[in-house]
Amino acid sequence: MNPPINAPILPATRALTAPSAPTASAAPSARTVPPGPPEPHDPRTPARSAEAGPDAGPDPLPRIRSALRDGVLAVTLAGEFDHYTCAPLRGLLDEGAVRGARRLLLDATRVSFCDSALLDALDRWVLSGRSWELAGASRSVRLLLSLEERIRSVNGVPQGVGP
Repeated sequence: MNPPINAPILPATRALTAPSAPTASAAPSARTVPPGPPEPHDPRTPARSAEAGPDAGPDPLPRIRSALRDGVLAVTLAGEFDHYTCAPLRGLLDEGAVRGARRLLLDATRVSFCDSALLDALDRWVLSGRSWELAGASRSVRLLLSLEERIRSVNGVPQGVGP
């Protein structure tokens, strides 16, 4: 089961600083504990090098959080979404439809990159007779939706994906 929609999206990080040495004013019974073994790498989080620093930019790993309640599938996206990384989203939307979702509430404020694969996933949702609403969008998502709207209006194609 997916975590609730309001669960934090970004993976937890460990501090990279060494533990501080006890000071002279510390109690005589205070002891320092040597650091334990390193935590195992979680495959769901990207391996980020220590020299990347805080200005390394957005994390490209696609992350999806969802919750289904009263026929509304709330989905939060973060990271990059292209042909390959949209496969889990398509599966989630299909599963939501099977479980009775009729409406999609999409929060895409943390999407750093997306291409037509995201449009395709949303278009499949609409073509199956369901509706969707955009709760928030990053610049990448807004540009993609704007471009899609312009292309459809120029070609005289009825609106498909637009919220």
